[in-house]
Amino acid sequence: MQFLWEPYTTNVMSALPPICLVGSVAWCAVVPLMCFQVVEWHQPDRVLRQFGLKQPILGCPSQPLNLHGITLKGKQDENWGQLFAPMISQWNNRVDFRVNGYPRQEGLLSFNSDYMVWYRRKIKIFVYPKNANTTTLVFFLFFEYLTSNYFFNHGH
Repeated sequence: MQFLWEPYTTNVMSALPPICLVGSVAWCAVVPLMCFQVVEWHQPDRVLRQFGLKQPILGCPSQPLNLHGITLKGKQDENWGQLFAPMISQWNNRVDFRVNGYPRQEGLLSFNSDYMVWYRRKIKIFVYPKNANTTTLVFFLFFEYLTSNYFFNHGH
């Protein structure tokens, strides 16, 4: 069975109850998500293909280093509103931070497109190393078979 990942169609979106669309303005906005002192960045620009858009080659993800490791310990006098003011402002203006301007992806990406070449260099195809070894062995045996069969049939 093959799974085809596609964005929801207009028909599907229009059939959803209103409660399902409450946060839709943030779905495609690059904004901080905050819960008390924890801040993580929502980065839909990194998964544009899920929205039916062309995905550019990605740089490093956004996550300001000074946000990791913040704890509430011993900070009863901390003014969290002031500390997080820039991120609160970005969240409040999330409409201005929506991912826009990317063209729709028409059809499948070619195997040799810039994105797919980059993607294959970045991903790990196998989670379980023994599968990688088996596949590599099968590939080399198949390649050996093809080349030996070619040379055998062409008198080399």
